[in-house]
Amino acid sequence: MQNQRLDFDRQFKKIRENLHFILVHPESQGNIGAVARALKTSGFKKLILVNPPELDHADVRKMAHRSIDIIKNAKIVSSFDEALENMHFVVGTTMRTRQHNYALFSPHEAGSRLMSTALEHPVAIVFGSERNGLTNVELSKCHIQSTIATATQNPSLNLSQAVMIYAHQFFVSFNTIKKNYNQDLAKQKEYVKFYEHLVFSLEKVNFIPRDGMEQFIIRVRRLFGRLELESRDVRMMHKLLQIFETRIDSLEKVNTKANDEIY
Repeated sequence: MQNQRLDFDRQFKKIRENLHFILVHPESQGNIGAVARALKTSGFKKLILVNPPELDHADVRKMAHRSIDIIKNAKIVSSFDEALENMHFVVGTTMRTRQHNYALFSPHEAGSRLMSTALEHPVAIVFGSERNGLTNVELSKCHIQSTIATATQNPSLNLSQAVMIYAHQFFVSFNTIKKNYNQDLAKQKEYVKFYEHLVFSLEKVNFIPRDGMEQFIIRVRRLFGRLELESRDVRMMHKLLQIFETRIDSLEKVNTKANDEIY
């Protein structure tokens, strides 16, 4: 995957090969391009389009924004049944209550239901047209139905917005993100050395805390104790103290020389 920012774990790599996003009768070329961008941003790549409009269109290219490969590799089919024929588990999406009163799962819950099957078999999540969504017949052919909770019923989410929410939720749920950076946390003895250095520097400038040096250092410990300092952070603070000490020594030498010249 070009320009990939994160390393995917092995489980996610399997799932992304099996999870298909199906758009049924999408009407807007701009939405199709935006959906491709949403999928690529979230690490997915399998797109199936049921009777889409013309894809060689400026709006598709504009909204896809470096995700045009998703469009080029999309599978084009002529019917809803054809899109589902190889799927082992299917989630149908809806933004409104239906007459059959389906149990509606959240994106997170839908992802959990998809996950185990997607490790070994093709699965899909299906989105209806921008105008009407999936029909009752189409929803009845899905294993479960899912919806996105919103503060208001109207306006409803745009198609590409809905796909983005599901795609990102699936990305978070399915993938254990590997850290590209491992923290080298400071050891206790490094903290102790710094506190000793801090006391030395403070005494050098005749700093006397109101409640005593010991209580002052305890407060500093409390502050640093809430932070996850790395060894290099502690070394940097040593360096800062050394800079001030060097400057103080330099000023003292200048003052001493000036006083000697006066007397």
